[in-house]
Amino acid sequence: MFRQSLSVAKAQLARGYATAVPSTKAPIALFGIDGKYATALFQAAAKTDALAAVESDLNNIEQHLTKNARLEEVLSSPLLNKAAKEQLIDSMGKKSEITTHFFKTLVENNRVKETRPIIAAYRSLMEAQRGIVSVTVTSANRLAGKDLKDVKDSLTKGGLIKNYKEVNVVNKVNPSILGGMVVEFGDYTIDMSVSSRLAKLEKLLTDSISV
Repeated sequence: MFRQSLSVAKAQLARGYATAVPSTKAPIALFGIDGKYATALFQAAAKTDALAAVESDLNNIEQHLTKNARLEEVLSSPLLNKAAKEQLIDSMGKKSEITTHFFKTLVENNRVKETRPIIAAYRSLMEAQRGIVSVTVTSANRLAGKDLKDVKDSLTKGGLIKNYKEVNVVNKVNPSILGGMVVEFGDYTIDMSVSSRLAKLEKLLTDSISV
């Protein structure tokens, strides 16, 4: 069933999952606020060959936020003025010029609360740049290693993921999907969950009754 569903998904997905792309172009397309900011940061860093330096800066900032949950809460507070937020960010260690200017922009645009999602998005860009594709498989119960390998083989041999050096498949458990699975990689989502099918069936019945 999974392979059949992937065949349908492949026909619907016209865009390939691109990895290591030369120049300053982002290796994959990311959307949402976090994706747009992360992409802008990636492109700015690529222009000055500072991708690794910015990545190190972001990892350091993330470590500070993880160690001190209160720090993240204060940075996200609308009650703290912009100057104070910049001082807090400066206190998280020395950073590259690009990272420093980037966080000043986040403060100015009141987007500091998006810091963690932006860091995660930048990490996805760096992984794609290195040819690493991260695939998240959400299931109602923990999947066996063989099942995850089948997903990986179907995505790679089926051509949905291209130009990769490594594919990392991570299994997340969410009982609310009831059964089946949801596969996510890049900006693609292949929803084969039972809950999704039930929702579609319910909508179909509702639409039929309302006619």
